[in-house]
Amino acid sequence: MRTTLALFLLALGSIVHAQDAPPPKHHVADPADASITISTARDPIRLTHGPMLGQPTATSMRVWARTSDPGQFEVHYGTAADNMDLVSEPGQTTIGHDNTGVVDLVGLSSDTRYHYQVWVNARPHGLPGSFRTLPSADQSRNETYNPDGLFNFRFQIGSCANQNPLHGGGHRATTYEHLGRDWADKVHFHVMNGDWLYEEQRRYPPDAWQLVQGASAKPRVAQIAPTIIGVWENYKLYLDRGESLSHWHRHVPSYFTFDDHELVNDIWGSAETGKRHRRTVFRDIGTQAWYDYLGWANPTEYHHPIHFGKATMRRDSDLLYDQNADFTKMPLSEMGNLHVHWGTPEAGVNDMEFDDDAGHKNSYVYDIVEVIDPHTLRLHMPAKIDDTNVSYSIGRRSYGKKRVGNCEFYFIDTRGDRQMHDVTERDKPGVSMLGRPQREWLLRSMRESDADFRFVISTVPFMIPHSGAGGFEADAANKEEAWTGFFDEREFLIAEWEKIGKRVFVMTGDLHNSFAIKVTDNVWEFCCGPHNSVNHVPVNDESDRPATGKFKFGPRECDIRWSSYILPDLPRLERLYPYFCVVQVNNVFNMPQKLGGKRLVAYPHPQVVFQYYDGRTGELAYAESISTER
Repeated sequence: MRTTLALFLLALGSIVHAQDAPPPKHHVADPADASITISTARDPIRLTHGPMLGQPTATSMRVWARTSDPGQFEVHYGTAADNMDLVSEPGQTTIGHDNTGVVDLVGLSSDTRYHYQVWVNARPHGLPGSFRTLPSADQSRNETYNPDGLFNFRFQIGSCANQNPLHGGGHRATTYEHLGRDWADKVHFHVMNGDWLYEEQRRYPPDAWQLVQGASAKPRVAQIAPTIIGVWENYKLYLDRGESLSHWHRHVPSYFTFDDHELVNDIWGSAETGKRHRRTVFRDIGTQAWYDYLGWANPTEYHHPIHFGKATMRRDSDLLYDQNADFTKMPLSEMGNLHVHWGTPEAGVNDMEFDDDAGHKNSYVYDIVEVIDPHTLRLHMPAKIDDTNVSYSIGRRSYGKKRVGNCEFYFIDTRGDRQMHDVTERDKPGVSMLGRPQREWLLRSMRESDADFRFVISTVPFMIPHSGAGGFEADAANKEEAWTGFFDEREFLIAEWEKIGKRVFVMTGDLHNSFAIKVTDNVWEFCCGPHNSVNHVPVNDESDRPATGKFKFGPRECDIRWSSYILPDLPRLERLYPYFCVVQVNNVFNMPQKLGGKRLVAYPHPQVVFQYYDGRTGELAYAESISTER
């Protein structure tokens, strides 16, 4: 139990440095935070949130934890719950990442269940968990019948898990109850495809956070971008009250994408040069908090962190000067563009009341034209006003890939490099959701891969519009979340995928309905969700598409094989029909010469089975099986 506020205040003069062991590279401490000290008038360091699992392989697993103060934790683990005799290297939590950190368990055996427990201060903390490592090719190989060492595996995928009772299923999520009961021991990993988080606690006072932490100062990122604290608190709230959610993450490793609610609802145009809107320039603040709490679990093509800084800008000058930065050492060609932050306490709040012009007058999306010297950048346009203490950030690229057996997974970013759409010209040439670097990486990686199946993890729908459910711009009719605002890029991708000639499954979310869509013989879309959010009404929000059958919106007709569908006469809080999807990759069958043995035989035509389940009952609702070309 925490000490009283009075003791906190009395003890501010008596402070001690946090433990100084080097953190893992995934949660690197900012050197500027090294002088921050923590009050001695506090209870001993303890686990507050987690553990969570991510980055599964056949021989390793990543474990995330949050502690009450900056410090160390370790993981005890083993193949028996009563004999966790293996101990990880220490993990380090740092105040600049809200006391979160990770450790990697290495040297594990493939296709093996492990039990584990986080330890802090030489004692077990929190609830124990378990996980299963992925199978391996060596373990599965049979020179005659399975020379490539293929194996079967399953993963679960979904999106949209709002815990607010006014906008979703509330604090109790039946989807996660069914997942924990029926699937935690059967799936190898989970993909949370956006909107794990919905905006609450976004106005949490930074001074209150500092007091609770007993810290002598705020970390550098919170001094530059104080609204990140509200996002940190938002994550903690969801872990605190999402009991079945937390249970799931203790036992099943995950990959995550971020969609708009991890940042702020309906964030558009983050790469639209010259755009001014408070939601647009919240990108890097929300993304950094996502990496602290979820993004550590993902493969990323680039590991360059978001750069946060304070700078000088002069009216009518296109130069930005930061005496504490060295731009010559930043790999700017592998980073995002530059945002000057909105700067209001409500910058990350999902409320149209704050969509006004109250932000910093220099708050825009800027292209970086050139590096003048270590401390100076030339931007694409001049500043509007003088300011010697402007907060800004340079974004990071948040996409990557992962190979599992004969499947390649591409986790793409549909928000960070997104240009501004225009629903009056949906096929405007050159308008991009991905940005050229990401699109070229995606297509190059897909062409170079020899995988039988390619899963493109896109947070937003591919074939079905998401044009309703509100809108915040002055022209609210311009709302569009989906690829249907980017026809030129979408059709280009489909054409390139057709040239590859292998199965491409675009796994989508954001829309609060599920559907299975055949786009071409090779290209399919599977939208999976919502896990816990109020359903959308297709008549209003999805351009009146049918429940099943042929549908054409724009240049291409598609075939909706199945969908969840909500009739428009249902009141909002009666639209609570969650779904989740379990994907089973069938590459081999077991045909030993003696019963009970193991001899894996490869199918001539492996198949992927997409199974949709009702999140209220756990019952199977629909399944679609797709094999390699005959």
